[in-house]
Amino acid sequence: MHQKNDSKINIWKEFANKTNGIFKEGYSWQSDSVVITYKNWKIIFDNYTLWSGKYSTEMTRIIVPINSNNDFRFEIYKEGLIRKIEKLFGAQDIQIGSEDFDKAFIIKSNNELKIKSLLRSTVIRSLFFDIKDVNIQISDQKGIWEQKLPENQFELSFYLDGKTADLQKLNQILELFKIILNELHQMSII
Repeated sequence: MHQKNDSKINIWKEFANKTNGIFKEGYSWQSDSVVITYKNWKIIFDNYTLWSGKYSTEMTRIIVPINSNNDFRFEIYKEGLIRKIEKLFGAQDIQIGSEDFDKAFIIKSNNELKIKSLLRSTVIRSLFFDIKDVNIQISDQKGIWEQKLPENQFELSFYLDGKTADLQKLNQILELFKIILNELHQMSII
């Protein structure tokens, strides 16, 4: 007689337990997820499959729906070979005046002053270096390549390649989100 092996750890259950989040069991095409309430925001962690034609890739996704009358958007991601080639051919990015940070990350925004103000925080910049695989943005569309959100609705989102089982990294991203949400609120953006 075989016993069912329950020793496999569900990262989302464990993360919910450690963060006082709410674990939601997935169904059909949706993965298990964790919802963490922070002040007036819901930070959602899950896995996401990005489809492009007949190819797909698994990602870990963190999103926070936000409301704003301010059209502030940004994207910050790790410098990589493709991005270096984009720079050679004239893709523009914002420099914040921190040599190490400017060298390691690509920053794009529709408001240079506001993104520089957000990234003046040494704690935020330090978390970016600790997390390493940064791909964070405020966008007016749901997910990647999905529909445009209604007016004044945005998503603060973060994507990691693959399904992560790294609780330390998830906690670092959670901390980053809390700090960014606080900063955006203090800047009267959200």
